[in-house]
Amino acid sequence: MRSLPSFAATTLLLALVACKDEPSAGGPSPTPTATQVAPPVTAPPTAAAAAPLPSAEPLATAEPTASAAPTAAPEEPKDAGAPKPDAGKPKPDAGTAAAPKPTATPTAEPAPVTTTPTAAPPAPGSADAVAAEVDAIYLAKKTFQANFKQQHTQKITGTVKKSSGVLYFERPNKISFRYDPPSKNRIVSDGSQLRVYIADDSQMFVQAVDKSEYPGALGFLMGKGLGPSFSFSFHDKSKFEGGPVLLGKPRQPTVHYEQAYFYVDKALLAKKDAGTIRRVMLVDAQGNRNQFDFENAKFPEKIDPAEFTFTPPAGTNIVQN
Repeated sequence: MRSLPSFAATTLLLALVACKDEPSAGGPSPTPTATQVAPPVTAPPTAAAAAPLPSAEPLATAEPTASAAPTAAPEEPKDAGAPKPDAGKPKPDAGTAAAPKPTATPTAEPAPVTTTPTAAPPAPGSADAVAAEVDAIYLAKKTFQANFKQQHTQKITGTVKKSSGVLYFERPNKISFRYDPPSKNRIVSDGSQLRVYIADDSQMFVQAVDKSEYPGALGFLMGKGLGPSFSFSFHDKSKFEGGPVLLGKPRQPTVHYEQAYFYVDKALLAKKDAGTIRRVMLVDAQGNRNQFDFENAKFPEKIDPAEFTFTPPAGTNIVQN
């Protein structure tokens, strides 16, 4: 029985990586044919941390100033040379209590107002600016639907696994991956619990969504946005006729991938179309690539709630994390 993967590990299906015939550093990459969007996530480098990707066929594993407390007013110094009181003046009655001298009540100094610095906007025309344009499209929508084609390539063995299907997203945190036959694998989140069903093993892994780590590469679909997850540059060596290829370096190191590539359709970006991201490619420390090409992408007005529920077949071994 396989150990329970982390969310990011089990969602290798969601990660998008370059095609098998696209060089990782710079050779020509195939031009996706239809409107495609891509989210990627690869498995952790250690076998113990990840479970196989449920694809059409199972993959082999490898962050006051208090104001200073007021101090008492200093006692007036006694001048030794000051004249003594006139002896002829009447002395105050000993039985009369002397009225206390009024003392000023010290006031606390107001604490300084501090403001949280905001990030400077990206330079016009920069890769980060393009990523911000992408975020402006997807973060304004609640739902997403597309057909996908997945290709996972293991560098050492050269093994390539392919699968296809349809995926749905609904914020917050609802996910559904349906694989085309003959695969019966499923990935479903009802917004609370994430379920990853691997049919060939008759196993289903379950964990709380709020305890899972979403892949940064899916930020533009999951409501996180690309900007908070990556710093970008243009990957000019990628030959993609549709538009720019953004090379994302994670702002926070992660074991799931070292680089993420986002293939942007320039024409669809101008139209703010759901298919603006045609492919996402993730490359991990071992050079393995996980790719998703998206077609027929759209922002549906509504998704059937039943899409985000799943009951495994009788006899399935359920592993709860």
